[in-house]
Amino acid sequence: MMRILCGRRRGVLLCVAVLATAIAGSANAASIWDRTGPFQVCLEDRLKKWVNARAELVVNEDPTAGDVDDAAVAKWTVETLDACRSQAGAGDQDSEARFSKHMASWRNHIYALVQNIRERAPPD
Repeated sequence: MMRILCGRRRGVLLCVAVLATAIAGSANAASIWDRTGPFQVCLEDRLKKWVNARAELVVNEDPTAGDVDDAAVAKWTVETLDACRSQAGAGDQDSEARFSKHMASWRNHIYALVQNIRERAPPD
């Protein structure tokens, strides 16, 4: 039992370290925006947090990783747009449409990060 727990802890710690590296690398990645303002920054920050959290579940083989579907992501997208409109004071139709279209490929975003994490992980 202790060996399993140690293995899991090591896996979680490794995942956290690799995620931190991936997050730092993704901070320099191309943005989905032609221009950025408070609204776009809010959306991008929330998107990165959400994708990182979902990817962490997949990497750690957490059973709750499968608890998301298109309907849940659509709901999250609408809630995020509303929250960022409130936080930034305004939004615009172009940015909302671009964000929504970007979120339609949510699986690709998660699994691209998962692949990146797994490629960077040192072998056991």
